[in-house]
Amino acid sequence: MGEYAVSRDPRLEAKVHALEDEADRETDYSRAKALIEEAGNLRRQAAKAEPGQ
Repeated sequence: MGEYAVSRDPRLEAKVHALEDEADRETDYSRAKALIEEAGNLRRQAAKAEPGQ
C-alpha cells in the first residue's frame, strides 16, 4: 500500500528514492540507517493519507 501511495505523488516518490539511493552510497552505517528510516517514515505517512491529500 505504501508504494502505491508514494507513486501518486511524483515529488514524494523522487524524494523517497533519492533518500534510498543516498543510503545505498553512504559508507557510514548510522547515516545510511537514518536515511532509510526517513524514507520509511515518508512511505508510512503517504500510506495513511487519504486520496487527494
